[in-house]
Amino acid sequence: MSSSTSSSRAGGSGTPGAAAKNSKYFLAAMAGGLVLTATAFTLAPESFIHSGPEYGMAQAFESHIEQACAAKDAPDVLILGDSRAVAGVSVEQIRAAGIDAEKFALGGAGIFAGWATLDRLIDCGVRPKSVVMAYGTVHMIDTGAIMDRTTNYDILKGRTAHHAYDMLSKWEDRPARRLTYKAVSILGTGPTLLDLILLRPALKNVLERPGQALVNHSTAEKGRADFIAHSGDRYYGLAARAPGLPDEARFQGGIRAINITATKAIADLGAASGFDVYFYILPVSDMARTQLDTNIFKLAEDFRTQIASFGVKPLNDVWQLPDTDFGDPSHVNPIGRPIVTSDLISRLAAVRGPQVDNPVAPAAQQLEQVRQ
Repeated sequence: MSSSTSSSRAGGSGTPGAAAKNSKYFLAAMAGGLVLTATAFTLAPESFIHSGPEYGMAQAFESHIEQACAAKDAPDVLILGDSRAVAGVSVEQIRAAGIDAEKFALGGAGIFAGWATLDRLIDCGVRPKSVVMAYGTVHMIDTGAIMDRTTNYDILKGRTAHHAYDMLSKWEDRPARRLTYKAVSILGTGPTLLDLILLRPALKNVLERPGQALVNHSTAEKGRADFIAHSGDRYYGLAARAPGLPDEARFQGGIRAINITATKAIADLGAASGFDVYFYILPVSDMARTQLDTNIFKLAEDFRTQIASFGVKPLNDVWQLPDTDFGDPSHVNPIGRPIVTSDLISRLAAVRGPQVDNPVAPAAQQLEQVRQ
């Protein structure tokens, strides 16, 4: 009886008030636990947080930049590009052709990311003799994933990071993002919470399934090692064939102004540093060429015409390869890769003179005959 009275006066478990109070304690404890867990994961290496292999690729990309800076590289050809360049332009085969080449291509990377990478490389002492911008049609007109994937915004590091964000604040056409980039250019990614905001979706996945963290880390390490071992080649398009339409099928609108501005900035870097800039268009599949909105390709040709006025030399037009040369809707497979690389080498030879040999061409021709 006394215990019941005592419990009643104290709001114990035998009354509605006690239940409500205990519920509040329980929810507070849960919330506290989630905060601690989230904090722990946030402080953990990001390789445990990001799902999929692309974080490993981004880390390998970062290591490549650091190595090039430390060595003060002066490659004959420096290639900038997106995932289609990762899959379709084999830097190993270009080197086998006797050309000193380095490739800085990253999944989802648009032309702004290419400019930011090149600006950083030149700032640290890398001196290319020529630069090839190698992009698919989607990134000739759309911006890429600079603020949609942490693997892309992570490249904005080092001494040039604040300058890159400042340029983003001027070149971006969306007002809210312009303000964000300007703040980041002044304060950095930490105080503006940009790191945490962009990490939130990946962090949510790990909090819901903690065991996924170990899988993420293992996958990232494997992807990083593979990307480094193969000089950034052969990451996408590994399947024999994957039908469907590429990213262009979801694109709406016209050419994003930042692509024109960033390309001109690359041309300006070339003029200031004494290297020529070329633009190479990665192919689409037959299916994409016939089923995508034809306006996509008209926009790509318009982009190609505009950048020529900056002194950028287009190497080719929009072109296509058979569906069997693609390992997924956007990326060529091991059949298409040597054909694309051979085509690039041949076109570089045509504009740069006889110093560029092309021993890859016979191998590509043999594959073409086998395919037919």
